[in-house]
Amino acid sequence: MAEETTTKTTTEETKPGPGTETTEEWKPPTKAEWEAREAELSRVNAESAGRRVKLKELEQKNETDAEKAKREALEAATALYKPTAIKASAKSALLEADAKTDRVAALAGLLDVTKLDIDDKGQITGLDAEVKRVKAEYPEFFKAEGEGEKPRPGKLTPGGKTTAATEKTAGEIIAARYGG
Repeated sequence: MAEETTTKTTTEETKPGPGTETTEEWKPPTKAEWEAREAELSRVNAESAGRRVKLKELEQKNETDAEKAKREALEAATALYKPTAIKASAKSALLEADAKTDRVAALAGLLDVTKLDIDDKGQITGLDAEVKRVKAEYPEFFKAEGEGEKPRPGKLTPGGKTTAATEKTAGEIIAARYGG
């Protein structure tokens, strides 16, 4: 028996050397490009949600009695914690969208929770779109660009300290500590 020898030919990729680097600068997308990407992402997310619903229907159609009992128990447990999880996530998302803090609870009530769902990873799907919708419908309840809330006396600041009606100087604070 004669053994055949095979030869491999390799092609080397031409890699840019030290003198051939490109110096293209990154440019942020324009507003129109950004909105087009967001629209495409929303479309794809909606399509994906539709496919998940169809898949769930097919799984339910072909499940056994044991699988059905397990699914129903899981749905009952999910029904208990789902509203709380969605409410907490909605408040957080509204604050991230610069909602005024005194209006967050009311804005959370304006969200259409029938469009929100919790996926297998524990993420709330559809929340971004709902927050954008509420922000577009009620812009007066959101902070304007560059607007920030001023801390009121006795209110907690981001550092976790309460503000006083009149701020004391460092000397007054030290004197108060040592009985002066």
